[in-house]
Amino acid sequence: MHPTRRAVYLAPCLLALGGAATSAHGAAFQLQEQSASLLGSAFAGRSADAHDISHTFFNPATLGVHAGRGAEAELVLSYIDPTFDFEADDPQAAGALGSDASASGGESALAPVFYAGFDLAPDLRAGLGINVPYGLETDYPEDWVGRYDAVNTDLVTVDINPQLGWRVDERLSVGFGVSAQYADATLSQMVSNNPSDPNDDNKLSVEGDDWSYGFNLGAHYAVTEATQLGIAYRHGMSHTLSGDAELSEDLGLGTETGGEADLDIPASLNLGVSHRLDRQWTLLADATWTQWSDFDELAIQFDDEIIPGQGTESVDDYDWDDTWLLSLGTRFDLNEQWDLRAGVAYDQTPTGDSNRTPRIPDEDRTWLAVGGSWYPAAAEQLSVDFGYTYIWLDDAEITVADREELEAAGVDPVDGEYESNVQIFAASANWRF
Repeated sequence: MHPTRRAVYLAPCLLALGGAATSAHGAAFQLQEQSASLLGSAFAGRSADAHDISHTFFNPATLGVHAGRGAEAELVLSYIDPTFDFEADDPQAAGALGSDASASGGESALAPVFYAGFDLAPDLRAGLGINVPYGLETDYPEDWVGRYDAVNTDLVTVDINPQLGWRVDERLSVGFGVSAQYADATLSQMVSNNPSDPNDDNKLSVEGDDWSYGFNLGAHYAVTEATQLGIAYRHGMSHTLSGDAELSEDLGLGTETGGEADLDIPASLNLGVSHRLDRQWTLLADATWTQWSDFDELAIQFDDEIIPGQGTESVDDYDWDDTWLLSLGTRFDLNEQWDLRAGVAYDQTPTGDSNRTPRIPDEDRTWLAVGGSWYPAAAEQLSVDFGYTYIWLDDAEITVADREELEAAGVDPVDGEYESNVQIFAASANWRF
């Protein structure tokens, strides 16, 4: 893959990531942590268990369930701590590029989310979410073995999502929302002058941003007083990222140019169920389908050529697959002041060994989550939610430095493997006015 191509593809990817500089913990560059309460159950029952206003991101119909609740606001803060450790299979192959056999690229980050809700009528409720649905940051040394594929990747999205929820009757609620999403990305990689000497490399940096618009809708149905069902759909978005590319040194064609790249954000469909077993125990289950197959190609059109021989247009084909996230959890109502939660989940990756990038060294994930809620007796208007999740990623095989110009210089591709995990801590405070 040419440097220009890689930069093009990664710029959009980065833009797709959430709010503050964040590290993705859902499949690919998706951020699930829009709710501290749901984090504690591995997001099981996200569209059915209308616990608090943070569930509206996953199903706007839960606004209707809470019609008559009055005005409220909630702030969610998540700390994401990923580890992406690369190890080359053959240290000598890495040495041919003047590099060590290992490198780490994970970057910790904070992701804030805000919600507000208020009643418009006895059965009609409005809400607003400011979310970070996609985001990513990875950062490698400029002399690592995969430096021609990726150095820094910083992708941010901010989604402004006003919604309406209508309680149709005692059992059925429906909801609808619109989204204005801002995406911004910065990425960099090295360009080879002498593959065996990292000090002789050039650095290519690409950045761009865009606004795009979409919608989400959902329904919530109480089968019985004990059993709740939810279904929700969030439409995909298409960003056209406009920005600049810059080389650290002039290769004869100038150091700066502009360009555009298209980025498709996938649609998703969620099915959830919540069933209360008795006064204290509730079972939660969830299945979410994400249309990652929409992310099949990323093309960029540069205004001018700045890397000799690379041209002004490049296209990368990606054969990503649609995925499922399956989760199972429980909530235990300990007493009037405390609820406890736990959950497990399996999260498929859309990538494979042939289309994996060190910017997103993704693999299938297994989640283990715990959390709870506190309702302080001294402040009845306040509720506090918290959660912790540990995510294991399967070892991810990858090939880096697989480039025509390196092959022409007698440098072979380097096979290796990522060992990765993610830890997430989240807390939220909800205040009813």
